Amino acid sequence: MLIVFAVAALGVGLFSATALAGKKKKTAVVYFSGSPKFNASGKASAKGTLNTASACKFGRGMRLQMLDQTGTVVATLDGSTSDKNGNWSLSGQLPKPLPTGTNSVRVKATKLAVGKFVCKAGLSAPVAIPAV
Repeated sequence: MLIVFAVAALGVGLFSATALAGKKKKTAVVYFSGSPKFNASGKASAKGTLNTASACKFGRGMRLQMLDQTGTVVATLDGSTSDKNGNWSLSGQLPKPLPTGTNSVRVKATKLAVGKFVCKAGLSAPVAIPAV
């Protein structure tokens, strides 16, 4: 009897895992035209939106990250959340001195669970920091 119960419980667990796997939603982080911007004082600003299921757009944690030449995150410049349409706006001061041509910035959307959906984390394309 115990073996039958264990097999039944295992079957329910496998079914649940399969059901959850089918509700994962991909996230693409997209910059608006002309973004990100870098000014002469070393401030970086970026604006954009999320391309994902509508349930996954609101309240996503957004991070403006600075990367070194190997793609490793060396600083988080700003953090915020996305609005109901998936739009976001971030800005932060770049550290000084900054070697030009070797660093870049990107935006990360954090993972989020919303009801029956699991909204996957997403990354924008990295953009090189120009000499300012």
